Amino acid sequence: MPNLTFKLDDNSNTGERIIKDFKYKWKFLNVIVENKSRPWWQSWLFGNVPAENARVWISFFDYDSNSRLFRISGRWASTAQPISTLGQPDWSSILVTSRESIPIDEAASVAVAIKTENPKKDSNVYAFNNESYMYYPGYPSPYDALWTKPEFLIGEDKKYRVCIEILSNGHMYHGEFTLSNSDKFYNNIKLLQKEQFNC
Repeated sequence: MPNLTFKLDDNSNTGERIIKDFKYKWKFLNVIVENKSRPWWQSWLFGNVPAENARVWISFFDYDSNSRLFRISGRWASTAQPISTLGQPDWSSILVTSRESIPIDEAASVAVAIKTENPKKDSNVYAFNNESYMYYPGYPSPYDALWTKPEFLIGEDKKYRVCIEILSNGHMYHGEFTLSNSDKFYNNIKLLQKEQFNC
């Protein structure tokens, strides 16, 4: 069985782009999943194998009440973006479940959430997966926002629990994080890793 571990992505994952005469700014929150080799005294029993066709789900919970807000099929950020050569959403990629294979001693990245600075002055944070690419100001969409699907709204200025579940090689792996959306500024969102979790 693979030996998957979770850690925070320390990269800033921020960017900006002028769309329809407005400078959109954004910040992504990602989690790194590593397939670490085991020590020799463990490898003889459990082995060291690649994580094949790993699938990921992400659940978001209210921090205070512990009630689950929603659960989405996750996107491996290390895979190609579901965008066609014409710069439009590639439906054949969006509708396919995002999967990734992680060799021994290598890692892959899971997209968790996004927050943007936009014309609506929206201070909310949103979950992010392949479906988020359908929402872009340049597309013929009734929802004029950047990569923020309305149904993926997590909430405003507070904390949330994030549970990541990964299924690979017949085994389920769990990691839990705290999402902090402390104020209205897009670049102040962050993830905090928890050593003990209840996912």
